[in-house]
Amino acid sequence: MPDRISDGTGSDVAEPARYDQELSRSLGLWGNVALCVAAITPAVGVFAIAPILLNMAGTGAVWALVIAGLLGLSMAACYGELGSAYPIAGGDYSVVMRTLGKSAGFVSLVFTGPVCAFLIPAVVALTIATYLNVIVPLDARWVGAVVIAIGTVIAILGVRLSARLVGLLLAVELLVVVFVTILGFAQTQHSLTEVLTPTVFGSDGPQALAVGTLLAAVAVAAFTYNGFQGALLFSEETAGGGRNIARSVFISLGVAVSFGVIPVLGGLLGARSLSEFTTSATPWQQFLTETGGEAFNTVVSLGIALAVVNGVMALTPYFARVIYSSGRDMVWPAPVSKALAKVHPRFETPWVATLVIGAAGIILILTMDVEAMATVIGTVIALEMILVALSAIVSRVRFPDLVRPYRMPLWPAAPLAAIALCLVVLFEQTRQDQITAIVIVATSLAYYVCYVRPRSSTHMKMLDPAESD
Repeated sequence: MPDRISDGTGSDVAEPARYDQELSRSLGLWGNVALCVAAITPAVGVFAIAPILLNMAGTGAVWALVIAGLLGLSMAACYGELGSAYPIAGGDYSVVMRTLGKSAGFVSLVFTGPVCAFLIPAVVALTIATYLNVIVPLDARWVGAVVIAIGTVIAILGVRLSARLVGLLLAVELLVVVFVTILGFAQTQHSLTEVLTPTVFGSDGPQALAVGTLLAAVAVAAFTYNGFQGALLFSEETAGGGRNIARSVFISLGVAVSFGVIPVLGGLLGARSLSEFTTSATPWQQFLTETGGEAFNTVVSLGIALAVVNGVMALTPYFARVIYSSGRDMVWPAPVSKALAKVHPRFETPWVATLVIGAAGIILILTMDVEAMATVIGTVIALEMILVALSAIVSRVRFPDLVRPYRMPLWPAAPLAAIALCLVVLFEQTRQDQITAIVIVATSLAYYVCYVRPRSSTHMKMLDPAESD
């Protein structure tokens, strides 16, 4: 029950129950942006995910990234408004749960918690060995596990330290991406018209890209930008109020799209052969070797590996906030929830939740084929976007008086556009990924119905955010 306080007129007024401010509110706008952009990891998007897009869609990879950017802009409007109204560390699920209800919110939690939080850092960490192999052959699994362990330790030591270190390495990361981009534009081999004509290359020669294939690639491209909504996860550690959360969302997305579309366009323009570049498993290493030789490829590849390490370091505290918030909301059995909600007394970080993220990533990367599981992430992200976009519509209807430091223009155009595009993208995913997503949803709802709902008096009590400075 909420406490009661006097309003100065002799009557009592209910004071809303709030979360305690346990996390260190030591981030400014640009510290938040640095953590979000590093979690997006532009270098991973360019050097790890773009090759998948190029193999899928050929020169249509540029259009897949552009369409995903438009989808991201629609979602940024939704995240900006909802995040400014609900500045809570749980991010997506906290918003969805308060707007669409607890069952939908729990599905969102599973998407952004166990599924993405455990899988994405492991998938990213696996790519590091590819670029380190230019010096010495290494086991990708063990390299990834070591990097995840390092990222876990740094995340526990403090959000300000993480932001500073990640910001420093982020500058290096962006410089590497810019350098490779300039190389492409400086040695243009093809016309802009040729590169922007969606074409795939196979044994039968160049062919026009099918619309269905392009839309399937959009889901992968959306994965490239995933993380701009991370501003919500650091809400309780960001000074300046709700508008800074919205600003961080838009700035982070703008950086992500710029460092996604332009480098891929530059690579296509500078590639000696579009057929070889778009069908190669390692197109950037081929591109670098053709440009400056083996020594040049080695130096730049080491820079890329460092950039990917930075991405893993940023993803760990990013997802730890989701797991921490779920424990604080008593979503799991009581002993588990209480442990996940613990905050380190000195560093003021969710240290148990951070350890869980690190341990899960290490176990997955050493025991399972996470690369084979990576394709479902795009499907899950599309479903999650639908839940958030629906929340942006329903919130205005259910809670018209809710304080919104940022209000999206032309409501509900942005969420409706996002929902429509996500549905089209989902329809084009593989049957296996669609079935996997359905199983995740069904399992989540079963857990909610059988465990959480019967304990609604003690579990999943959604409090108001702590008052900011």
